[in-house]
Amino acid sequence: MNYIYEAEGKNKAEAEKKVLETLGLNEGDVNLKADKNTGGGILGMVSRKPVVVRAYLEGDGSKIPVETIIKGVVLTLIAKMGIDAEVVNVGDLEGNIYVELASEDSGILIGKQGRTVDALQFLLNLLIDSRSRNGRRIMIDIANYREKRQRRLSRMAKSIADKVARTRRSVALEYMNPYERRIVHISLEDDDRVFTRSDGNGLYKRVRILPAGGPGGSEESDQMDYDQGIYEEEY
Repeated sequence: MNYIYEAEGKNKAEAEKKVLETLGLNEGDVNLKADKNTGGGILGMVSRKPVVVRAYLEGDGSKIPVETIIKGVVLTLIAKMGIDAEVVNVGDLEGNIYVELASEDSGILIGKQGRTVDALQFLLNLLIDSRSRNGRRIMIDIANYREKRQRRLSRMAKSIADKVARTRRSVALEYMNPYERRIVHISLEDDDRVFTRSDGNGLYKRVRILPAGGPGGSEESDQMDYDQGIYEEEY
């Protein structure tokens, strides 16, 4: 995918207008090309199917704000999933580029335990040159999911820490991405009764909460899965 956005129209002019309006650009800011496999019709006048126009960056793309590039790419990816969405905001958050989305199908975009939005976020970071975003990581949020998830994880971590301190048995939480594991670690870093570590390999790992050193501490783990019960995600 070396274009930043695509749109459909009854004809090329209509599709080009949609591209420019969506990205907030003027004619000449990007290179607009119609897909040769779309449109067509009798003498090129009556189209049998919509015309697809794609926007390509001119040169190294430095003239186009990275926020505009991100908006175009993320909307194109979501459209290819068959879902309508809107980019509410693209801004800076704690040194990262924060992308806020809105959609009537937010539950589908989020996915179980946020796996779908995580995959979308991974693709976005892969597709957009890190140099154009000055090495900043792109983070996607939908329907305030990240904030809600953060509160739930912090609450869960503190609750399990109480149990670990009481029973002196370590507990391994559900598999989490790096961002979520960091939330758990930070939530418990000032709790002298326990300490945390990440177990496993790959992107998704478990955070293990262990009792602080001393007699009675046990490495035996209660493997807990909080996909259900009071910690179930409401999406």
